Order: sequence, then structure tokens, then C-alpha cells
Amino acid sequence: MADRERTYGGLADLVRETRRGRGMSQRQLSRALGMSQGYVGHLERGRVRPTVRTLKALSAALGMLYGTLAVEAGYITAEEYESPLEDEQLARLHEVSDLTADEWESVRDFARYVRSSRRAGSSPPS
Repeated sequence: MADRERTYGGLADLVRETRRGRGMSQRQLSRALGMSQGYVGHLERGRVRPTVRTLKALSAALGMLYGTLAVEAGYITAEEYESPLEDEQLARLHEVSDLTADEWESVRDFARYVRSSRRAGSSPPS
């Protein structure tokens, strides 16, 4: 198989070996994910990069740590995964832990606005 067809080979091998180790067929995994068996086949051949939502479903279905899958998929680096959050970061997360999904989306929109203002050289309103 050509390298370009197996871009996510590390993830593919990890998913396939874990699935087999759990005694699951591709069909069983596809049902657990709510996706086609063809998609699971492409995933296990390293041809697709699953979304974060799919990685979370894979994590649950295979009993794996999400972070391990996220590193293999290239969403985060091994260093980011292995670095614990600092106290200040944990405190920030705690402050917003009760937000609803809609409220989180509003926060994300504002964060995007702040970043775009920073790139444009202006500062956002206080």
C-alpha cells in the first residue's frame, strides 16, 4: 500500500489491534460507533482521519484512553498529552465547568473574536 494511502497508519494499527484484542469484528465496532463497516475498514487501513467525536466514540467502544487516540490521529502532540495542566489552567476550567453547550459555543465565538482582533493588531473591548 502506498504511503499516501496510509497517512494515519499508527492510528489504524492501534485501532485494529485493540479491536481484535477485544474480540470484536469490524461489524461490531461499526455498530458501536453508529458508522458503516466500510468506514471502519478505511479507518483501519489508515486512509481516514476520524473526527474528535468519532475518536471519543472509539475510545468508549474499545475501552481506550481518548488522549492516546488523539495523539495517534495528530490532534495533539505526545508532549501536550503527557503534560499535566497547571493549577491556573485547572482553576480556569473549574470556573466555566457548569456552562451549557450553547454557552460554551458563545465562549468559543468570543475567543475566536479575541484571537482575530489580536492578529489584526487591535485589542478587543474590555
